[in-house]
Amino acid sequence: MPFTTRATRYIMPFLLLMSASLVMADELQKHDYKTLLLDIQITGDSTVTGDKAENEAKITKFTEHLRNELNDKTRFNIITDVTSLEKLDAANDSMDLQNCNGCEMKLAKELGASLVVMPNVFRMSHLISTLHVEFKDVETGKLIKRKSYDFRGNTDQAWERAIKYAVRDLKDWDRN
Repeated sequence: MPFTTRATRYIMPFLLLMSASLVMADELQKHDYKTLLLDIQITGDSTVTGDKAENEAKITKFTEHLRNELNDKTRFNIITDVTSLEKLDAANDSMDLQNCNGCEMKLAKELGASLVVMPNVFRMSHLISTLHVEFKDVETGKLIKRKSYDFRGNTDQAWERAIKYAVRDLKDWDRN
């Protein structure tokens, strides 16, 4: 019995202390630069009747989801303030930010971002899609990283899973 008492008295508190320090060490250090995340764009097969309204809903929902996940679970310092997002929405309404020959860089500079994230879902068909995430340096305009995540189905669960894997892969990424 003395061994159990000794174990609970000395070893258990030590183990609890070590596990608590591991949890605290897992806190992510945010980048010191801001990142602008553009709205997701859907390209590819759009032959399914009635897709436009569904696509708009998915773009709105999953752009917000991706923005929150990248900001909360990675080192990215995503621009999320209301004023900046209103400027982003206004720019989206007037032009295609992902195909405008650098206008996204001008907007990013205006909002104080050093990095632009351009997400795109390419639909091979209604059931086969790929989430592409591109990172561009605002100063040079050069592509510095590109990741792709295939997913099956056009359900919320499929989209969430693709975003989950993207966030997992990008958790500790730094452009330097």
